[in-house]
Amino acid sequence: MKTLQLLYEMSYKNNFFIDRKINFEHAKIILHGPRKSGKTHLIFDYLNSYDTKEYLYIDLHDERIDKSEIIEHLESFVRQTRLQLLVIEGFDFSFKVPSVPNIILSTPFTCKTLEGFEHYMLYPLDFEEFLAFDKKHSNIEHLFNLYTNYGTFPQHVQRGENLDAKTIQEMLFFILKDPTRFLIYKRFCELQGSKISLFQIYNYLKSFAKISKDKLYAITSELLDEKLLFFVEKFNQPNANKKVFLLDFTFKDALSFKKDFLRRFENMVFLELIKRDKKVFYEEGIDFYLPEESLAILCVGFATTEAIEMRLQKLLPTFWSLHVKRVEVVTLSSESAKDIEGLSFSIFPFWEWALQLA
Repeated sequence: MKTLQLLYEMSYKNNFFIDRKINFEHAKIILHGPRKSGKTHLIFDYLNSYDTKEYLYIDLHDERIDKSEIIEHLESFVRQTRLQLLVIEGFDFSFKVPSVPNIILSTPFTCKTLEGFEHYMLYPLDFEEFLAFDKKHSNIEHLFNLYTNYGTFPQHVQRGENLDAKTIQEMLFFILKDPTRFLIYKRFCELQGSKISLFQIYNYLKSFAKISKDKLYAITSELLDEKLLFFVEKFNQPNANKKVFLLDFTFKDALSFKKDFLRRFENMVFLELIKRDKKVFYEEGIDFYLPEESLAILCVGFATTEAIEMRLQKLLPTFWSLHVKRVEVVTLSSESAKDIEGLSFSIFPFWEWALQLA
């Protein structure tokens, strides 16, 4: 009970906050999101709308907190204080939450739920949010260049020019915690944008590490659930090899000297889609296919308009077979729009494409 009283007497201020694309509009909320994505900052900003005696904030990741003590006394403490808001960060769904008018549960897990709670998902920054974080620059192309270097984590944007590979590695060690999880995730990072199978990953890892298939499959499932890793299926072929993408497109370069900017760029485009809850597949020759929107997306980097149009012509039969109505080509330079044999084609530089994306 003493720990709960100490926590109740604390006040929390957010000295650095930039609006994110989430507003808490429900009484009971489960806030999902990877660690370091900004959940705590979002919560602290929300606490400003309450008097300090109306809320109780508990972070179960805090090493000073004895979780068993919290579980034992929480319900009686809530009854005594007549709280209006209870916040529990690091919630693991292992105990019952007492009745409070407003509740926020923060967790990295997406597969677990509670009846009566609304779900919110907070990823690290998308490109539009990144622009809000950087107040020092105004040229959009320069800001894009900064984005490709800093990545999507808010603290990396704040750190700016001091960011290096070691900093990202240290953050990944902190998030992943377990050496085996780190080893597996490192291999996925090395294969960014590639088509892979877990059997291929297993054959590679077992040559120098003691690991079982079951362990690999279990850890991969965890990484997917925690949104540190994403698999994109081939359309209508769920058993085909899957494309692998990362929560942050900078991770591969922080863990490997092998560079592949086009796949990094493809990961960048993918993150803009997934952060808007798009259902995404791939097809041969098509980086991303969104069947619900009859939309195909190609990521071409620095290709000329002429080279892009040649590629589009070759893909026309595939577009027709998939009933594609629109094609968006995301580049690093070119911009144009035209119709080819009844299909609408738009070519955008990334910064324009991302900002117009609904």
